[in-house]
Amino acid sequence: MNIAKAFDDFPDEAALIGRMLAGYTDLELDLMHCVKSAREDLDTVLKAMYRARGETQRIDIADSFGRQTYRKLGLGTQFEMAVGAVRHCMRIRNQYAHCIWWNDNSGTLAFANLEEIAKLNDVVLDLRGMNVHHVSTAHLKAQFLYFDYASDLLIWVLQEANKITGRPAFPNLVLPFAPLPPALFLA
Repeated sequence: MNIAKAFDDFPDEAALIGRMLAGYTDLELDLMHCVKSAREDLDTVLKAMYRARGETQRIDIADSFGRQTYRKLGLGTQFEMAVGAVRHCMRIRNQYAHCIWWNDNSGTLAFANLEEIAKLNDVVLDLRGMNVHHVSTAHLKAQFLYFDYASDLLIWVLQEANKITGRPAFPNLVLPFAPLPPALFLA
């Protein structure tokens, strides 16, 4: 198999990258549920978010639909933190979705985004001008844990809103600790 051959040398990294690529939609769905719960309108939120093309637009729509409602409930800061976390996860996901991977014998998995070099106004004669980045299993695990944090925060915000408005809510959920957003790649 020639497709993503570098992943043969880095199976742990491949598994984490694959889970973030495939699992990112779970975060958007968590965000949609958070907003539809506050607005009590699944149809409008679902259609507005998913008729739009692109992750940024979906997050922007959810943010605009939920921000004022959550502020009125006293949860504006937490909602805005959750949206910010989802945006960071989107940046992680998008860099991996739009890149090439290879084993450059550095001991870590190398990748580069072809869109970066394609945007140059100069004539491109070879691929040596690409910005090469690296990831390790530990770094990818930190990113994956940040995806989990974003999901946990969205669920916490939704459940707190349910408590405040008298709707059924999961008891005893604790506001998740806010880790620093992980870097997009190793320095």
